[in-house]
Amino acid sequence: MGSIAGNYEGTLENPQKPQFYNFKLDKSADIFFKLSGLKRDLDLYVTTADGSGVPPTWSDGSIANIGASTNYGTSDESIFLRLNPGSYIAYIKENPKANIKLGPVKSADDLKYTLNVDDTTFGLTTKLGNDPLLNYQWYLFNTGLLNSSLVEASPKYTGSIATPNIDILAPEAWKLRTDGSSAILAIIDGGVDIDHPDLVKNIWTNPREIPGNGFDDDGNGYPDDVNGWNFGDETPTAKKDPHGTHVAGIAAASGNNAIGISGVAWNAQIMPLDVFGNGPAYDENIINAIYYAVNNGAKVINISLASYFKLSPEDILLAITNETKNAFAYAKAKDVFIAVGAGNEGDARADLTNWKGIGNIDRSISKFPAIGSLFSNIATVVSSDSTNEKASYSSYGQSASIAAPGGDTAKTIDLYIPGPGDTGKPEKAKVNFGILSTVPVGTGNSMFGGNYDFMQGTSMASPVIAGMATLIRSANPSISAQDTLAILRAGATAEPSLASAVKGGLTANLYKSLQIAEDWTGAGDLLKLEQSDETPVVNLKVLTDGALTVKGTTTVSRSASFDPITGFYKAIDAFGSVYDGLGNIVRPGDKNYAEIALNKVNIVSSISGVSIGNEKSAINQFSLAESTFLAPYAKVNDNTWFAFKEANLDAFAHFKLLGANQFGLEDMKGGGDLDFNDHIITFAVDTLA
Repeated sequence: MGSIAGNYEGTLENPQKPQFYNFKLDKSADIFFKLSGLKRDLDLYVTTADGSGVPPTWSDGSIANIGASTNYGTSDESIFLRLNPGSYIAYIKENPKANIKLGPVKSADDLKYTLNVDDTTFGLTTKLGNDPLLNYQWYLFNTGLLNSSLVEASPKYTGSIATPNIDILAPEAWKLRTDGSSAILAIIDGGVDIDHPDLVKNIWTNPREIPGNGFDDDGNGYPDDVNGWNFGDETPTAKKDPHGTHVAGIAAASGNNAIGISGVAWNAQIMPLDVFGNGPAYDENIINAIYYAVNNGAKVINISLASYFKLSPEDILLAITNETKNAFAYAKAKDVFIAVGAGNEGDARADLTNWKGIGNIDRSISKFPAIGSLFSNIATVVSSDSTNEKASYSSYGQSASIAAPGGDTAKTIDLYIPGPGDTGKPEKAKVNFGILSTVPVGTGNSMFGGNYDFMQGTSMASPVIAGMATLIRSANPSISAQDTLAILRAGATAEPSLASAVKGGLTANLYKSLQIAEDWTGAGDLLKLEQSDETPVVNLKVLTDGALTVKGTTTVSRSASFDPITGFYKAIDAFGSVYDGLGNIVRPGDKNYAEIALNKVNIVSSISGVSIGNEKSAINQFSLAESTFLAPYAKVNDNTWFAFKEANLDAFAHFKLLGANQFGLEDMKGGGDLDFNDHIITFAVDTLA
């Protein structure tokens, strides 16, 4: 390559060998690589190169890559990397095992491709602050290249350790919004260092209180509570705590201020509520802090605290005091969103030290995740690492709401570190994948001037979600606490590697969530996500199989000589797939699909079995709480019709998406008059509750 940017039309000259594109960068660049126009399964890789243009290799001769895209089949391949000055290779090779079905190559045309290299789009579609430590904040912007000072190995390693772009897509989201200051964020934790240079401008000030006069000017029972309250010591002065300060910085350290790190929200109002002081965080302190936060205008609360009990989820809910439940109920009634950490008991050590299964919050859970299962304004947050795996310590379970980066400060991985005279064998290296954030001034890592340090835990994952919530709620004042939870889940990325750790494998995606928030017109926006002509379904995946419920009405109108009976059944994806009794996936067109799809356990009774007179209409109320997709069906005389042509005997799709959350039925075999008005079904959402 000469100038790196451009389209490169090519043909893989030898399917048994990779095809190299060597290039050199004189300065850092943010680059998208895309491989398209494929007729066979070709994969895309990027690696470094030495002065002779030779890539590093493992001891088995395979290339040590810094980026890879290996999708199945002929779909496009893409890689994003932030590359430092140096020599690199982008290369293409065939996946021969994936091409067995295609047989041998018939002509050179089979191996043609287009490689696009784009070094401008990232800069046009993102916004990055000038915070000097942002390069260490992989959870916001993961380039895949971790700073060598975080690797305990010799010689130092500067290759790909993290997985590129495994982050919350903060740069893309910041292009939309950085200001979360209209939604006050309460940090219920240890005390926050309100004088920290990266926090001081984002600390909430009580506008009704006169500083230092010793009086309770606003009459709220807390004299001189100018910047929150210390519930542990009953004083307006917080004890500067590393944990509380770290949590506050993750959510809302000042961004683009040429100092230290960036918070998820660049501008915010952090309300510090110290529930420790010089002692433990007693329940009474936490309860009082919740009431204080709500009564003083907080719209988002973060609680990164946990205590464990060897009780079933049902029993632990009985053990939680009414005073605690009432405090959380009050927050819900006043429309306050709360993020809580799932807990840090998910490893084998915890099983042996405490009791088996302590980390599974579906079975043996801590107080705040348990409360989260009761209230639809609470997100229970699992911790992930920089490779999109569940962090080794994180508690987990299908009752968790979402995953977010919480870090891993002591992960050990095999690294190959190229060097003169080395053996070519990988060595074990300890890598700091922790979350970098603020700590009380002068108490942190000397590498960062003593004001910042790494920590790990669901305590760090939870404020990522809290910071996202402040941006979401600042985008539109009509977005409720329940809407916020749903938007977080609707915008999240489904990661198979997290499927056993959190419902749906959902991990935080700030960019997509903010897109939804910025365009918000109401809760009906969520039901139409993933709707298309090929997928005429209702999307309820934002729900949590528990506390979060969508309520509204369906209106069905008929204009047909036949008398169709219509309804909806539950599907596991937007393409109508369902589970059989053994848990196997059955897709439209598979044997016995109709029987399995319309099994009584799948039918949504409140909006099914609808039969009305010709030129009449009917309205049905619904209240739905299960995280699923809903697909329409119709029974007309002896026929059963689905929205997916593969499931129908006449190979015709009998439902059409007429508009957002509106479905039309064509009830005649083969399509009839194609007017799709025999039944028109319209969903109208009243609220998320």
